[in-house]
Amino acid sequence: MAAVVLSLTLSFIAAVLAWFAIGPRLRLSEDSKQNEVLNVFAYVALAFPVVFGIVFFVIERL
Repeated sequence: MAAVVLSLTLSFIAAVLAWFAIGPRLRLSEDSKQNEVLNVFAYVALAFPVVFGIVFFVIERL
């Protein structure tokens, strides 16, 4: 359970940093503000499997 919570937190941080770095590249909505929020959630969805794998294997090694 702790791995999932830590992974979600780190995925959100990574997604926000990616959004700051590359911006809202995906066109998910016509409204610009809603599009930015949806881009962050899309980045979280893309980052979560990678971050979960890293967190899981780091916790397993400890």
